[in-house]
Amino acid sequence: MQEEKEKRELPGALKTLAGVAIVFLLLAAVYVFYQAMQVLFPPNTYETALLATVEDTVDAEGVLLFNESYVAGDGTLGYLVADGERVSAGTAVAEVYSDASQAGLRQQLTQIYDQIDLLQKSQNTTSAQMESLRKDRSAALYDLMDALDASDYEDTDAQTEDYLLAQNKLWIITGEVSTFSDQIAALVQQASNVQAQLGSPTQITAPQTGYFIRSASSGRLNAGMEDILALGAADLKAYIESSPEIKLDGCAGKIVSGFTWYYAGICSAKQGEKLLGSDGKPRKTSVEIRFPGQAETPLKATVQEVNIDTENDMTRFVLSCEVINGDVLRLNRANAQVIVGQSTGLRVPQAAVHYLKEDGSEAEGQGENYIPGVYVKYGNLARFCKIDPVDDQHPQVLDGDYLIVLPSGTAGSISQVRLYDEIIVSGQNLYDGKLL
Repeated sequence: MQEEKEKRELPGALKTLAGVAIVFLLLAAVYVFYQAMQVLFPPNTYETALLATVEDTVDAEGVLLFNESYVAGDGTLGYLVADGERVSAGTAVAEVYSDASQAGLRQQLTQIYDQIDLLQKSQNTTSAQMESLRKDRSAALYDLMDALDASDYEDTDAQTEDYLLAQNKLWIITGEVSTFSDQIAALVQQASNVQAQLGSPTQITAPQTGYFIRSASSGRLNAGMEDILALGAADLKAYIESSPEIKLDGCAGKIVSGFTWYYAGICSAKQGEKLLGSDGKPRKTSVEIRFPGQAETPLKATVQEVNIDTENDMTRFVLSCEVINGDVLRLNRANAQVIVGQSTGLRVPQAAVHYLKEDGSEAEGQGENYIPGVYVKYGNLARFCKIDPVDDQHPQVLDGDYLIVLPSGTAGSISQVRLYDEIIVSGQNLYDGKLL
């Protein structure tokens, strides 16, 4: 009886296993078919058109030329002015210490005077300023937090002072503090004690009016401005590459006089053409110059000379600039980027651009009379949107693998691409009006 039951159950189990196997085979077949369809008929890929600004730059190497003189001084020095600070002739810029501890005393004395100055400013306020002071306090706090978050510790002292000044004035207005006279008196006494310990170190004064730079912050070039400006392209390139900077030995620093400085640089012949105007002469419109990694803020400059040596693929040029700050004054030899223009438009992948013939059929590549454009997803349809052909009015602007395309509605443009359009980067058998 038991044997007959087992014989009946065995075919049932085999049928179940066979069913499971068939299901797995069907699933495997469906997966293989799906992958094959993905290869034979890949799905469309899209990218959103977003605004971007691209700079047209000239990469160069060169030297900065200043009208500079040197401040004699040696030994253990303590500085009384910051790099890039403008000083008058006879102003004390540094002092010579006979004892290393004097440096700490000078720093302590400076901090005390800063606190006295802050408290004196805090007492100059009226009740009418309450609302603006609250805003100033909040703004200073946010700026301080931003500076800390960005690890920009040089700005934290200024932001801290702004916050304390606003808070102290609010205490005066609200009556929480009537005056800071006692605190100021205590600080004055403390300053007197520190001054007595410091003594009267020998002071070093500025020989002329100008911008002061410490010897530890900068050096100097081993040739004069006139000699460097007289060099041709090949000689200037050799000079730049010869490590022309030397230390300011035996000097407390240097004074840069005047407001104009020069950058004598070398770039390729092709890039040098960007520094020329349509008349083949140095461009009359101003450019901007920055020094990556050293002085990132672009400064307005004027192109003075451009000499292109096509045979040796180099360009010698000279820029003049009338904007001075401490970061620039520290430099002698430096690589630079000269910004000759900016273009703002929509970033469109180059791979998405198609060219249509006059009859509307698609060409394999670009041609003189072909219409460039991209396919854009409008609802569930693909629509062909024109972009400007490359010509004198619409030069090609690249940003890596992207084109910068003028948005629809721009004056002088036939572009039909709009901000946030879903551009079809790749797809099968695209045409205007295709159902997606």
